[in-house]
Amino acid sequence: MRKWIDGWHTSLKISASFLAMILIGFIFLILPISQAPGSEATLFDHFFHTVSLVTVTGLVIHPVAQTYSLFGQIVSLILMQVGGLGIMTIVASAVSFMGKKMSLRDKLVVQASINREDATDFRSFMRLILRYVIIFEGLGFILLAFRFVPEFGWGKGLFTALYLAVSGFTNGGFDTLGAVSLAAYVHDPLVNIVISVLIFLGGIGFHVWFDVAQLLRSWPQRTRKKHIRFFFRELSLHSRLALFVSLFLIVSGTLTFLLVEYSNPDTIGNFTFGQKFLASSFQTVTMRTAGMTTIDFTEVHSFTLFSFILSMFVGGSLGSTAGGIKTTTFAMVVLLIINESKGQKNVNIWNYTLPVSLVRSAVVIFLIFLATFIGGTGLLSLLNPEVDFILLMFESVSAITTVGMSARLTPTLGVLSRIILMVMMFVGRIGPITMAETLVRKDKETMNIQFADGKVILG
Repeated sequence: MRKWIDGWHTSLKISASFLAMILIGFIFLILPISQAPGSEATLFDHFFHTVSLVTVTGLVIHPVAQTYSLFGQIVSLILMQVGGLGIMTIVASAVSFMGKKMSLRDKLVVQASINREDATDFRSFMRLILRYVIIFEGLGFILLAFRFVPEFGWGKGLFTALYLAVSGFTNGGFDTLGAVSLAAYVHDPLVNIVISVLIFLGGIGFHVWFDVAQLLRSWPQRTRKKHIRFFFRELSLHSRLALFVSLFLIVSGTLTFLLVEYSNPDTIGNFTFGQKFLASSFQTVTMRTAGMTTIDFTEVHSFTLFSFILSMFVGGSLGSTAGGIKTTTFAMVVLLIINESKGQKNVNIWNYTLPVSLVRSAVVIFLIFLATFIGGTGLLSLLNPEVDFILLMFESVSAITTVGMSARLTPTLGVLSRIILMVMMFVGRIGPITMAETLVRKDKETMNIQFADGKVILG
């Protein structure tokens, strides 16, 4: 059995690890001990929830609090944590902490699953990832406990804080607060800010964590200028692009939501300016990667939904718990367009020239994601002709980018539509990993064949 699995290709091993976790999670969630009193979830509903949990999407048919008992909620918490980090990362980290050695083949599988370029100093790298996860989620848990323990008591308050901390950091978007999600805390600065920071940290990627942390450690000993712009320049190109695109999307999205919904009485129209800004920034941060919400998205303007469709499509950064095409992929596609419009042969940014193979891979990932999104939306519209097309687009992109936000549409969809969503959630979770790994493999194994130049007229 072990030899047979060793013969699998890396991308197949990664996919199989998620499928195995879905199967195991499904078995635990259908147990009687996992069911809440009065739960109306069917076997199919449990399977849908399991797929959504392992892919850290957040789409649900029934609220977690009304479907699962404390045991079931603990199972869902574990599934979300493992799904967010990846089963390969969890196993590798555990093996490293126990001091055991991993084979080179296994290291390469984990390396591909976390999008790391090399396997040098592997044990320290895996320990660092787990350490940062514990620190970030631990701090979020402690801060959120100050809000929920006084409200719910020690037991439920601590568990609610832990669940939201893990859900925020893994960009899962689940909660144990019922059908209204975080709507009761729309004006709560502590809850909004802590969860927003957790979502941002989880979605920015460990590459950026390590880069920033290393620079912060060396910054006090720096003898040269210490202005913030010099700090930014010292970061790697990947970190600079990831931070720049992420901050741009957050700022532009916050302003867009604030301006469009400013006078909408069904969303933020009746809030004070400070409350409007807090709600706008939270929706923007969570809508790009996580899927939590403090307002009713069935009441927002269509343009707001469209703007969030675009930000969800971009998603988080490489090596993170977030979905989407990734910020650096989006940046390279935009840079390609800008440089082409200028007549520049190379793709240049901040005194760097990006390799043609890298830009080509970015375009391929972008187009595959776009094709999957269009195909999924088309099938959903075919099966649900009575539903507004913008809502189907919103649901579709939410699934493929594993954001998990829904304008209350998921529970109303039929079985076939939910199956489409499950496929899109799974593809969206493992897609960037397997596509990137496949592109690298082909580049190494396939000979470059060149024929005579062919000319085609472009419009």
